[in-house]
Amino acid sequence: MLVACRGDARDPDAGVSPRPPLGPGAEGSTAAVSAATDAARETRLAPLAGFFEPLPVGGHPDAWMSLPTGATGKRPVVIVIHGAGDRPDWQCGGWRRATAEFPFIVCPRGAYSREDSTKTDARYTHRGGASLLAYIDGSLAALEAKYPDYADTTNPILAGFSLGASQVLALALRDPRRFPRVALVEGATEDWSDVRVTAYLAGGGRRVLYAAGQRTNEAGARVASKHLLARGLDARVVYAPTNHTFDPPLEDAVLSELAWFVAGDPRWTL
Repeated sequence: MLVACRGDARDPDAGVSPRPPLGPGAEGSTAAVSAATDAARETRLAPLAGFFEPLPVGGHPDAWMSLPTGATGKRPVVIVIHGAGDRPDWQCGGWRRATAEFPFIVCPRGAYSREDSTKTDARYTHRGGASLLAYIDGSLAALEAKYPDYADTTNPILAGFSLGASQVLALALRDPRRFPRVALVEGATEDWSDVRVTAYLAGGGRRVLYAAGQRTNEAGARVASKHLLARGLDARVVYAPTNHTFDPPLEDAVLSELAWFVAGDPRWTL
């Protein structure tokens, strides 16, 4: 079993790239962009303070969360599911950098994994399926209750690392209208069939971003991406030599494709 090996959680201010201008893309309607811009001008909240914090979720472990520091209006949400023997704070820190601090990033915590943990380092693994979806739903409800003026919890981006990539893809395939964009890091390269691609597209699926830190996974991601593109589903692959981790070089590679990934969603223009 592959296990993500990472050091201590990083300083949230260290090495974070400035937020790039994210355009709506050619497919975003002018009316929607104009409406979003007008709303942003009319409603200016106090800049949101803070960087990372726990998010209590009823009936589940606390999730870990990265805040859109300085936000003065509604921001979208990225849900990140960690891998096997992994930790939510690591993935949250990585996606904060990979999205230039723009969205809320909510990272549910899996069940304690005894075989992957030590006395000084607790590790966790998600079980996936219906229980994971219930956890995600609970996390979004908790976020909306805590930050009602700042969080837009509709159509969150799903991102997953390793085992988490396969788990979020399974959820997106069940409800593509709700989850039209998925980011798959170091995993889920063999989880597409023609039937799944067709169903995801027909249901509202828009884009798939693969990120790989190992050459073998990059090769698999490029095969999967070619398969998706041939059937009309927009997909891209980024690579950086980080091995089986989501670390700064790969985070920066994801950031380089962020404008493409969110194109057509006017919430990302605020």
